[in-house]
Amino acid sequence: MKLGEYQTLTIIKKVEFGVYLAESRETEEKVLLPKSQVPENAVIGDKLEVFLYRDSKDRMIATCAKPKLALGGLAVLTVSQVGKIGAFLDWGLEKDLFLPYKEMNGKVREGDEVLVTLYIDKSGRLCASMKHLYDKLSTNAPYEKGETVSGRVYEFGHDFGTFVAVDYRYSAMIPR
Repeated sequence: MKLGEYQTLTIIKKVEFGVYLAESRETEEKVLLPKSQVPENAVIGDKLEVFLYRDSKDRMIATCAKPKLALGGLAVLTVSQVGKIGAFLDWGLEKDLFLPYKEMNGKVREGDEVLVTLYIDKSGRLCASMKHLYDKLSTNAPYEKGETVSGRVYEFGHDFGTFVAVDYRYSAMIPR
């Protein structure tokens, strides 16, 4: 089972507070899908597409909800709160996504929209980063010279210029 990714898992056990899912009935590794997330009429043996993340008690948990961001992807998320150790972003799940200060490209405030990627930190938790977005973007854009495109600035202050994510898929630069 892979944290931060969508996967299809099988219901192997029903309990009062939800169902346990696993890759197969023989696998010892299992994850809870809370009762509020279990589809009506679900039975043991059914396969469900779920997303895996960690709950507030740091336990791996499954959800049928679709977060705005999965591992390796990019998304624009809204800052819901800024605290002493970083910011928290609304990514469509019950628990907000943590954006550490060391992964910010500048100051953020509540209500800001920021372009981020998702990674697993050294403690095994999902976190957001505003850095190293260039590696996630393609430089092989299909646009022709003179076309109008939309983009979001993702990095300032280089000798070359300002970097922009065009259509959140392609890297471009506005020369200094």
